[in-house]
Amino acid sequence: MCVLLYFYIQLKDNQENKDSFQALADRMVIYQLRSKWLSISKMYNELASEQDGTMPMAFVLLTIHAVNGTPVTKIAPRMGMEPNSLSRILKSMEEKGLIYKRKSKDDKRKVFINLTDHGKEMREVAMTAVFSFENTIQQHVSEKDLNGFFKVMASIPKAMELITSEKLDG
Repeated sequence: MCVLLYFYIQLKDNQENKDSFQALADRMVIYQLRSKWLSISKMYNELASEQDGTMPMAFVLLTIHAVNGTPVTKIAPRMGMEPNSLSRILKSMEEKGLIYKRKSKDDKRKVFINLTDHGKEMREVAMTAVFSFENTIQQHVSEKDLNGFFKVMASIPKAMELITSEKLDG
């Protein structure tokens, strides 16, 4: 923590010094998360574009049950996505022949998203890409480091809760 404070003071004293910014950023969890996620997104989008898709489409394919379909109301929460964004993605996926909508027999208000045969094929492609990358990471990172990573990731919601409650209290 003292290292971050030192870099923050240096950065504040010398706003024009890009090396100070990078040194600070390199030691920040939030910067590392963001920059690595952008790199991962770029990689997945490039892979998805080879299949005439996008990374969000691939992740939607992974959230849909291959046999029974998935209620449309469950997809956005599973992905941490806003329903409006999901609607655009689903429309595009329907136009590409990846999915179709089906009303529940029991409750006509309930809509399921189902995979077409082409959607099932693309789901397999997406699953292979995700698990290939996951396996590569896990093969090159020690169990101790993975446990540390997951411990840090588990602490993020609590930190967010603390920040949110401080804003509400302040």
